[in-house]
Amino acid sequence: MKKTVAMLFSIILMAGLLFANGQGETTSGSKDTDFPKKEITVIVPWNPGGTNDLMARAMQPIAKSMYNIDLVVKNVPGGGSAVGIAEVLTAKPDGYTIGLASSSYLALMAQGRVATKMDEMTNIVNASSEPVVLVTKKGGTYATAKELIDVAIANPGKVSCGIPGSNNVNQAYATLLAEATKTTFNFMPFDGGSRVVAELLGGHVDCGVLKPSEVITQVRAGGLVVLGVFNKEGLGLLPEVPTIEKVGYDVFRLGNIQQTSFLMGPKGMDQAIVDKIVDIFTNILNSDEYKKFGNDVGIVPTPISGPEFVSYLNEVYAGLEKASAEIFTK
Repeated sequence: MKKTVAMLFSIILMAGLLFANGQGETTSGSKDTDFPKKEITVIVPWNPGGTNDLMARAMQPIAKSMYNIDLVVKNVPGGGSAVGIAEVLTAKPDGYTIGLASSSYLALMAQGRVATKMDEMTNIVNASSEPVVLVTKKGGTYATAKELIDVAIANPGKVSCGIPGSNNVNQAYATLLAEATKTTFNFMPFDGGSRVVAELLGGHVDCGVLKPSEVITQVRAGGLVVLGVFNKEGLGLLPEVPTIEKVGYDVFRLGNIQQTSFLMGPKGMDQAIVDKIVDIFTNILNSDEYKKFGNDVGIVPTPISGPEFVSYLNEVYAGLEKASAEIFTK
């Protein structure tokens, strides 16, 4: 009898534990399903007014209208985006602090200037992909990319080319163009794309390698003209502009490096929360309101996620690793 009672007690105890565990799983799932329960902070690792900052702020009213979610944009500049992304990586992995990183941070990783590895952050969803473009002053010395390149070939080191910062996608393609044309440019790094634009408009720099979003306002106003695009597909915003490849020069020796921006978070985020964030931001990026914003400022929303996003990001990173070894360290 005692053995029977003990066995029954053990069965009841085990059943209670299994029920409790099952309840715990349901509660956890419920928490994941209910995400978010408060505002989400999006850290922009740059000063206000830049492309990533404008992107994040354009998402705010759409998130509110579509999901009644408050997005808090927090600018944390410094270290070429390293300071802001470090704050994201050390945040609690609960989905309430995420970052809007870019190729600039991938370039820092590729050069070993930050200790972060690809598997030490949660890469959530791509936000935009921008090819860099070759631009010059409208009505200036050069009307086409071929004219500018021909002068550079005939006068090595005489044609000046402004780039925002250094050791980035812009510098990589500017260098690859010089390599492909078998000449040299007088590279002039400046503190940010807006400074390069100002130098171009002032006639102090012959050309620049910039993002479309940095030049589209002046292109539409008639101050600048885009001569060529550093990708294989061209630029939908300016379909008449040829790719550098169509002009006759292969600049893809290191792969198809792109200027990309993406949402990321700290390592260890629950997959259910990641999936929810992907769903929210994919719908925001695909909304008519956000597409209009993208067209106005010159970016193309590209909300890819999952294995496709992982493959794309690894491709960009691999190209930047090659650029780090062959261009940035020279």
